[in-house]
Amino acid sequence: MREQPYAGRMDKWSRLDRLVARVTGEDPIAFLDATTTQDLTGLAKGDSVLTCMLDEKGRVQAEMRVTLAEDGWVLIDAEQPARDAITGWLAKIAPLSGCEVIDESDRWNVVALFGASSAPPGAIPLVSDWGPSDLEVLIPSSVGVTGHEIGEAGYEAARIASGRPLFGVDFDESTHIAETPLITRAVSFTKGCYPGQESVARVSNLGKVRKRLVGLQIAGNVVPEPGTPLTVEGQEVGRITSATAWEGRAFAIGPLRSDVHEGATVEAGDAAAIVRAL
Repeated sequence: MREQPYAGRMDKWSRLDRLVARVTGEDPIAFLDATTTQDLTGLAKGDSVLTCMLDEKGRVQAEMRVTLAEDGWVLIDAEQPARDAITGWLAKIAPLSGCEVIDESDRWNVVALFGASSAPPGAIPLVSDWGPSDLEVLIPSSVGVTGHEIGEAGYEAARIASGRPLFGVDFDESTHIAETPLITRAVSFTKGCYPGQESVARVSNLGKVRKRLVGLQIAGNVVPEPGTPLTVEGQEVGRITSATAWEGRAFAIGPLRSDVHEGATVEAGDAAAIVRAL
């Protein structure tokens, strides 16, 4: 742990409620490479990458980010609904590879920065090229952050408007990874075996899923409730899982039947909505 914490100003920021764990041992990168979807073998110090833990049927048990810090630490951060998978199953099998998964959530804050192009001194930068913020960083929890804090509701609105689905809200452990944008953002199709790889390859080769997560731009400024059905000519083809008002417009995310294509118009309750790819 860094002994000299950063105490600086950020113009706009939001604290994200995420699990943070450190993976130690003989070769933590090799261990994580063998248990998740992404190729981690070429990860350089200072890099981080999005990856997933799957079950044998290819369903997402955890979406997480792996970071190889400049000091050589291997860190994981993930949404709280992934806690059981990471501190449970992953931590349980880690000793078989000479590793240990240590929950350090109480020692770190994951902070999303808006308008920042680089990490402040003392912070660990995290990859954040998918979502509303310009940069995300790890900062010791003992350090206060000044500037304008965007509250949870403000960050959530920005997330939905930017088209970033959330594990535990827009998809969960019952969702096949091919039904989410993670299939193109967090999966290597050239690496060695990992749990769920056979299902991922089969779906990829067939090229078909019955549904997939999409974004929606909704006519007017009335925000539909989560659970609102999406229909075409009176037939239900999906539902809304997240929705928000943003800059005078309404946006949503939700699973939609795959034969309803990008650019199509569906009904979200009483409002028309245009389908957007995520």
